[in-house]
Formats: sequence, C-alpha cells, structure tokens
Amino acid sequence: MRIFLACALTVLIETPFLALCGFRKRDEVIVIVCANVVTNLLLNLLLWRVPGLYGPAVYGLECAVVAVEYGIYRLAFGPRRGLLLLTLAANALSYGLGLLLMPLL
Repeated sequence: MRIFLACALTVLIETPFLALCGFRKRDEVIVIVCANVVTNLLLNLLLWRVPGLYGPAVYGLECAVVAVEYGIYRLAFGPRRGLLLLTLAANALSYGLGLLLMPLL
C-alpha cells in the first residue's frame, strides 16, 4: 500500500510543479502523470523486491528515473530549453518532500 501512496505523492507533487513551469495542456499533463506513475512504481517495486538496495544505489536509480522521464518528455514535447533541468528539479522536489512526508503518513 505504501508503494501506491508514494506514487500518488509523486504525481501530486511533480504534475503541479511542471504545470507551473508551463506544461498545462491536457496532453502534456497526461504524459507527465503516466511517466511518473510508470517510473515511480517501477522504482519502488525494485526497492521493495531487492532488500538492502538503499543509500547510494537509490541515488543512482533516481538519476535513471530522471533520465527516463526526460527521454519521455523530450519525445512527447520535443526539444525544449531547460527540460532536463525541470525534470531534475521536479524529481528532486518530490524526493525531498517524500522524505519529509512519508514518515508522517
């Protein structure tokens, strides 16, 4: 159940952030939500199934998530200035807020 909560938090944090950065069209929001659901669930399933995969490995996996999401966004939205930085910022924001919020939930 915690996996779905983490996924929901990610979508609820990253989607509005990217919307504030200009990705407001219906199709853009759908791509953002789908990309986040897929990458977040895959990451958390991997962390759940491979005990002890924490610490520096998580940062590497998070970097992979940023790369995959950036690739999806670039493919869907075309080349846009600052897209990689926005993808990184959205993921850093959701990761940081997730660290703060998950112990409370």
